[in-house]
Amino acid sequence: MINARGIKELITHYNLGISPRRLGQHFLIDSKALQRIADVLQAGPDDRVLEIGAGLGALTEPLLATGAVVYAVERDSRFLRVLTDRFKASDNLQLVRSDILNVDLSSYAGGEPGSLLVAGNIPYSLTGPILEYLVAQRRWIRRAVLTVQKEVAQRITAKPDCKEYSPVTLLVSVAFKPSIAFHMAPGSFYPQPNVISALLRLDPLPAPAIPPEEEASVRRLIRLIFTHRRKTILNALLTGGFEFEKAALLERLQKAGINPVRRPETFSLTELIALTRVLQ
Repeated sequence: MINARGIKELITHYNLGISPRRLGQHFLIDSKALQRIADVLQAGPDDRVLEIGAGLGALTEPLLATGAVVYAVERDSRFLRVLTDRFKASDNLQLVRSDILNVDLSSYAGGEPGSLLVAGNIPYSLTGPILEYLVAQRRWIRRAVLTVQKEVAQRITAKPDCKEYSPVTLLVSVAFKPSIAFHMAPGSFYPQPNVISALLRLDPLPAPAIPPEEEASVRRLIRLIFTHRRKTILNALLTGGFEFEKAALLERLQKAGINPVRRPETFSLTELIALTRVLQ
């Protein structure tokens, strides 16, 4: 498997003229961690795996070893050249030149809902957009595993009424049951980041947490009240521009069984769904 020296040699050999740090990405070079990612994904010969941002192929290698068909998505043509040469003997690899956010997962799931496995050592700066993308395309996903910053993983898996609880917690919980599989030290990457990383596992919920027709309204409410997370829910709603007088809002909160002095960060997704409905 690839290591820091191997990355430098590939950059020199292919005259890539790039620095991993300039790319805003940290390449995973820990062979044990790479294998553990493949193990957590649980792919086998009958599966389809979509890899987000294959880069120089460090994770691609153990994914291919599972026998699954691997669709390695990479937008940089220079990396695609490396991948083509490295894995020219692998008949279960298909390279896809694209920005992951433009990829329709249904094409790679073979039209079968809940069949696609997704994995990626993703740039930390793209964590938010990639999570939103996976939530939007959750119909096709059986499981997803992503490397993210430890702090981000803690926010995603947080419970109500703790400091890590945030809109991203609720965004992900709309579609997935998230969990932290394991942590990775800075030395597992090249160049070394200044943070500890985590492998985030996302398992789709067996049934939608929110009826599809209500999801946009619930997400709008989440964004609004978390802008004022330190206020009471009553004041957050009054500040947020809902066209209700204070008395009307109090009446609706009472109807939903919600104490008006609670803070937004204490609300579960179920309560936010109920609140959305009484505000319609």
